[in-house]
This record gives sequence, structure tokens and C-alpha cells, in this order.
Amino acid sequence: MTAAWWTPRRIKHLQQMAGAAGREPGEPPIASMGSTGPPHVEQPYFTRDRLVCDGAQVTRPSIDPYREPVETHIYLFRGRVRLSMPVVVKLSPEAGPAFFRAAVKACYCMNVLADVGKNLPDGLEKYGEGLLADAGLRGRAHFAAHVAALGEAAEVVRISASEQFQGLEDVLKQGVWGVYVDEDLGGGAELEVAVSLLDRMLRRRGLRNDVSVIAGGPTVRGSDDIYKLVALGADAVAVSKAVEIAVGLPGARAGEEVFRERVENLLLGFQRELKLLAGAAGVSSFFNSLVGSRELMRAVELDRAVRSKLGVKQAGV
Repeated sequence: MTAAWWTPRRIKHLQQMAGAAGREPGEPPIASMGSTGPPHVEQPYFTRDRLVCDGAQVTRPSIDPYREPVETHIYLFRGRVRLSMPVVVKLSPEAGPAFFRAAVKACYCMNVLADVGKNLPDGLEKYGEGLLADAGLRGRAHFAAHVAALGEAAEVVRISASEQFQGLEDVLKQGVWGVYVDEDLGGGAELEVAVSLLDRMLRRRGLRNDVSVIAGGPTVRGSDDIYKLVALGADAVAVSKAVEIAVGLPGARAGEEVFRERVENLLLGFQRELKLLAGAAGVSSFFNSLVGSRELMRAVELDRAVRSKLGVKQAGV
């Protein structure tokens, strides 16, 4: 059963970009310049649904991504890894082998990371440069995941969305290169709160330039969530359920090549939407100007204590 936050509008939007529905795959559907999302029209399900992007003012002219360059690429792991956009596709073997293999290949071609966890079907080792994997896979022949390729010291730890980040202090002392806030591990805080607190904790300790932050999971629904989580401090955002829904799962009986094409279309659509959002905020570079830039967002009808954790001002301020 699809969760309540997957509204028909969001599902249709994703499937249009992927090419599972509609006529213009890879293109973000634009219906109007007005807002159709929460909290103004749709019901807000998450804290980030009460965050709105602060548009560019006269003193900071807006950028038209159709005519001016907007750089969506970001760097991870002390600049050793460059991705075309701040996206990681988290894959579950439960989605089926055809989709799993197709998504790995699509991510490799689009230069984003595929998070395979502890699962890597035979024959996909050659795509290792585009994979984020748990340590147990590093012994596989010819496997060269980004993290493994950087040496034994280049570790990425998965943590839950817990405000306390128990044990993280000790882990950071061991030279960790990345922290992955994984929604599937549970935790005591919403994803956006966990990301903001982690980002600011790393900055206070002077570790932010050395430790990359990846965050995400099944509640990330599209480009708007990706944009907001990056502005709250994530270097890259993991998308999982949204990709499955976009290609028509569950239920789709397409072949591997069809799934691959749909995933590539979706990622291309994400990138174009992210450029539109950045351009409206007067941002020309995600990595240099958006990561951790909370000033580019405002909160609508959000409790003061939560605003304090996020570091976001109230709308109108």
C-alpha cells in the first residue's frame, strides 16, 4: 500500500518524468507559477513541507537555467568523488532483479551513486565506481566502490535519524569520510531535523569540509525534498521509493532496458527541476552556494523549537 504522502499528483509527476506515463520523459511538467504543494494546498506530512524556498530579490537577481548555467554537481569524500547532481539512488532487492540491474546501470551513466547496501548481483562489479556499498562487499573480485577505491581509511557510516547521534563522536575520531543518515534505520527525529543538527555539529567541530553528509530514504518524494535537504546541510540525498514509483513499480512488467531508460529519464528530470529551483533562488552552484544555506528557506506555521533545530527563519523575517 502506498503511504499517505504519496499523493496522486506526486505519483503522476514522477511517472511523467520517467516516461512511465505522459509524453515528455525527462522533462519536469510545469503547470503554473503558483504553488500546489503543502502547506498552502496539500496537507503537510513532514516538517520540510512547511519550508518554502525564498525567491531571489532585486538585489540578488534570479537566474534563468534555460539561458544561464546552473551547476548541479557536488563533491563527496574530501573532493575525491564528483557527482552530476546531489542524488543517491538507494536500491532494494525486493524491487526485482531487472529493476535493480537497470538502476545500477542508469546511475552509472548519469554519474550519480547507487546505494546497493549488501546486495550486488553477479556481473555488476564493473559498475563499482558508481556504487555505494557496505563493507561486506569490498572483498568481491574487481569491486571498486567509490569508498573502497579511496583506501581503508575512507569509511562511510550509516546512522539512524537520532537527534543524539549516539556513538558518532567516537566514530568521527577514527577518520570517517562520510555520514549517511538512513531513514530505514529509524531514529528519534525527522530526517530534515537530523540533517540540520548533524551539519551544524560538524561545522562547530571544524569537520564539515572533511566529512560528507548523505541523507534520505523512502520519504524523499522528489526534487523539492532534495533541494530542501541540501539547503539544510546534506551534500547528497538518497531517493528510494520515489524511483520505484516513477518506473511503475509495483506492477510494471517491463524489461531491463525499459527500466533503465525510465530511471535515466527520471534522473534527468530531477536535474532539470533542481536547476529551476536553484535559478528561482538566485543560486548558480549547488555545491558552492546551496549546501547548508538555510537563509534560502523560510518556515510557514512551524513551531519555534523546530525552527531553532533547523536554523530556518519564519516566513516574513
